Amino acid sequence: MGRNMKKKNKNKSLVSQTVYMLVIQSVLLAIVVVTYICVSYYTVLENMQANSKNLLQLYGKELENKLENADMLLERLIYKNNDYDMLQSEKETERYYASVAIKNFIQEQITYDQYVDAVVIGDSTYGSCLDYENSDMAYQEREDLRQYALERAKEGSAKAEWMIVRIGLHNYVSKMYVWQGRSAGIFISVDHFMDNATKKNLQKISILLKDGQQKVWGACGKQEFSYEIGKELQATPQNMGVYKNDYTLADGKMQLSAYVSKSQVVGQIRWNMILVLFVILILAGFSVFFINFLRREMLAPMGHMQRSMEQMQTGNREYRITKEFESSEFIVLKDTFNRLMDEIMKLKIQSYEKQIDLQETELKCMKLQIRPHFFLNAMTTISSLSQQGKNKEIENYISALSKNIRYMFRAGLHTVSLQEEVTHVENYFEMQELKYPGCVFYYIDIDPEVREWKIPQMIIHTIIENEYKYAVNINQMLTILIKASKADVNGEEMLCLEVEDDGAGYPKEVLQFFENQENTISKTGERVGLKSVKRMMELMYEREGLFTISNIEPHGCKNTFRIPVHAVQEMKEQKQIKMD
Repeated sequence: MGRNMKKKNKNKSLVSQTVYMLVIQSVLLAIVVVTYICVSYYTVLENMQANSKNLLQLYGKELENKLENADMLLERLIYKNNDYDMLQSEKETERYYASVAIKNFIQEQITYDQYVDAVVIGDSTYGSCLDYENSDMAYQEREDLRQYALERAKEGSAKAEWMIVRIGLHNYVSKMYVWQGRSAGIFISVDHFMDNATKKNLQKISILLKDGQQKVWGACGKQEFSYEIGKELQATPQNMGVYKNDYTLADGKMQLSAYVSKSQVVGQIRWNMILVLFVILILAGFSVFFINFLRREMLAPMGHMQRSMEQMQTGNREYRITKEFESSEFIVLKDTFNRLMDEIMKLKIQSYEKQIDLQETELKCMKLQIRPHFFLNAMTTISSLSQQGKNKEIENYISALSKNIRYMFRAGLHTVSLQEEVTHVENYFEMQELKYPGCVFYYIDIDPEVREWKIPQMIIHTIIENEYKYAVNINQMLTILIKASKADVNGEEMLCLEVEDDGAGYPKEVLQFFENQENTISKTGERVGLKSVKRMMELMYEREGLFTISNIEPHGCKNTFRIPVHAVQEMKEQKQIKMD
């Protein structure tokens, strides 16, 4: 039977290995899927960008051919046609026959190059205009072109270059020669200019025609973003979610910009994405099933075991696992945990009690260090008053001393309310006033909401006692400030208690001795109260750094306490010693 149990346990342990393998497979599959999508995306993107660039190059070459043919037409008209010069003849008949010849020449050339919409010749000398249009052009449009040619002729001369101009209500790609009061220009509407057989291949990209100032004048292809004619694009290609290629025309006077939308790229791989989505849905369904199985069979029992361990860490020795498990592995863990808790209860109880005894012993020793310190000072004061013959003062002093003894002689160190400790300290100030009249001015500033805060007994008294021993000078008044309020210390609510004076401050060797981690007192017995209070705080709250001392500028010292809400170790308070 034991052999069978071992075999069963071994088989059960394979679950964890299976879980790890499934997790690894899922991660690897996810990596493969993501990699596939990314590779597909960037492959399609690269192909579309290359295709866009090639189409733009092809389209741009065709437009360049248009411009070159138009240039040749203007050159033949101006430089290789004698009739052009005859347009400025003084004889009207010669001008008439020259205009007829030129019009026939233009008609012949435009018939061959049908992309040209109009050729217009203007003469500022005679105010005449000769034009020919290749299409059914409206009367107003024709008049606008004639008026434009005459206005250019009046310029006298101007550099001939291709440009995009708006004349009337229409936009043209135009080049005009202006010389000696004559103008000869060729006009191609922007729409006609960009109309070409190549556009059949532009269903997936957008092409914009821009001038040298990046103003948009025309477009073709698939338009997926808005623009305004005659204005620059308000958004950058990055903001529009597109990729851009450029092609320059007419020596930089015009530019073609091709845009490929990211949505087009996504559209190209949509079937791949659908397939991947289908696979992901299958994996998600399996993952839900598997996670539910994992939660029920492994995670829930492990969580219960974890909470059980936390109970043990918090010191709950009475806790036992009562939940029933189906897995033999968790059954073994449950039984082992319960037996371990039983053994801990048996083995730790004596050790715990011994530890408590040792801590109580140490606390008692600390109390014995504090109390003689006070009584020796009290006896010294009574002796001094007796030598001075101050019987009334001795009587008052002994009355105040009896109150302090009733307060102090409570067996064991324990916590008292802040108000109780302050009342005791005020009584102590009254005692010391008899010995040091007018030498000490004290002020107590206590937030009302912390008056009932529990603090270790005698901590303020010990500090004030040291003040009288080391800081009080009969020749100079000493000011002592005691203040207390709530404070947030690293997210924990504590009582901040401070005792300050304006004396000479702590000597350097006292500060070094106080910061010494060894729990020893000074060989000379100096400042034993400070060290005793520090050790008492460490024992009662089981942490360090709750009591610190320092010097303040320009002179004086500060004693700072950070007191938690509850003490971890506290001796039970016994009945007060009857002093009557």
